[in-house]
Amino acid sequence: MHEAGANIRATLPEEVMLARLAQSEQMREFFIEMWKQNPALAKQGGARVQALLTPLECADAKEIGSETSGIKGSDT
Repeated sequence: MHEAGANIRATLPEEVMLARLAQSEQMREFFIEMWKQNPALAKQGGARVQALLTPLECADAKEIGSETSGIKGSDT
């Protein structure tokens, strides 16, 4: 067993890192699909889960819309 204060550094082989990243992405996709199928469960996850479920295109469109609404307002 390691001591509580011991600072141990190890090199993670690239294959292991890539395998862990792939597994993480699979888990992310699984949970997003589960939350899409069960919105009540997604609401329990709070704002962070809602952010994961919001497509980036929608967020970009909202941002662009708010920028152009300011421009339109200045024209009138």
